[in-house]
Amino acid sequence: MSAEESMEQACARVRTWLHEHAWPYWAKHGVDRVHGGFVEYLDLAGHDGGASFKRVRAQARQLYCFSQGALYGFPGAHEISDNCWQFFNTHARRPTGGWARCMDRTGVIIDPTSDAYDLAFVLFAHAWRYRLSHDPALIESAAEVIATLNTDLKAPGGLGWLADANGFGPRQQNPHMHIMEAALEMFDASGDARFAALARQVADLFLGHIIDRETGVLREFFTADWGHLNTAEGDIVEPGHMLEWVWILLRAHRLLGLDILDDVWRLYAFATHYGTDPRTGLIYDQIRPSGIPLDKDSRLWPQTEALKAHIAMMETFGLDTRPQISRNVTNLFRYYLDHAPFGTWIDHRRSDGTPKVDRIPSTSLYHLQLAFTELLRIEAEVPAMTSHNAGSQVEENYFPSLMREAG
Repeated sequence: MSAEESMEQACARVRTWLHEHAWPYWAKHGVDRVHGGFVEYLDLAGHDGGASFKRVRAQARQLYCFSQGALYGFPGAHEISDNCWQFFNTHARRPTGGWARCMDRTGVIIDPTSDAYDLAFVLFAHAWRYRLSHDPALIESAAEVIATLNTDLKAPGGLGWLADANGFGPRQQNPHMHIMEAALEMFDASGDARFAALARQVADLFLGHIIDRETGVLREFFTADWGHLNTAEGDIVEPGHMLEWVWILLRAHRLLGLDILDDVWRLYAFATHYGTDPRTGLIYDQIRPSGIPLDKDSRLWPQTEALKAHIAMMETFGLDTRPQISRNVTNLFRYYLDHAPFGTWIDHRRSDGTPKVDRIPSTSLYHLQLAFTELLRIEAEVPAMTSHNAGSQVEENYFPSLMREAG
């Protein structure tokens, strides 16, 4: 079977899954028709799991999913997005300004804490609501998210933001990654320079303090001044996040003209070389900076981030990643989607293949949908991207040298 045929099959498979399984299933089982918004998770049989809470990040991710679903023409998605935005905008906002972290099932705030990760997805939801409604009020509402970050969470010394307003614990790269993702999304949707400036601010922090620019290693946790955290936590590396950064940075390169291509290659080389299970092709949950696996279990989301990274490397450099893309899609269905109710997933699996979960979190639809719609976006362009030898030249001349550096 040729790579083109594999790509065609992969695209057909994910299109069917989104349109015929995922969106219909979550429209029926994932929307809280009594109180509003979305349910937090389903049980393994695919029914409402009865969670007593609704995290703001989960509501925001589902708002993205159904807003984009509406733009793709899924029947009823526009109404779901409208109704759930009303619930979200009414209940998740704090009376004093900003956004809460968690509500009860009815929408009453039970944790008003400002949380950088949650605020990133509030901003992300604004971008997709704006794409759907073109309501100019959403641009100013999104700008208020930036103000909340800077008022409630700005770190001492001005280097990024605290993980939450409590101010405890190490510095974390993950919220910053999603802030940059959301800022790029909002800038792409609106053209407003405030969001481009926010993305550039995160990029400067990433290049200056977060990534090890010599090896491409990306740690998860840091000291207060972004130094090495001398604990076991300080040596956690998540290949899925490294691959997620690849996609985000290449998007920043296209939208903002950032000069980050060497750093992207180092991230991609290290994550794909050390972060992949040679038996299955799955991305490990965690490895050490040396490349040794720390946790050989595999969550669903790192597989989707690998898919996005392979797509971005193909699109940006002409690198022929069709075999990796095909394998990613096959693995997603083989290990995570085919053994759950149609349109849902097994979110986490042990290295021996057994499930590591007792529920189906709604938040994973964001990862799957974003990766699958990226694949569908470039579907028609794939033959042109790989019809010349630029990909093979990059692979032969640049990729192996970085692999030797990483090793």
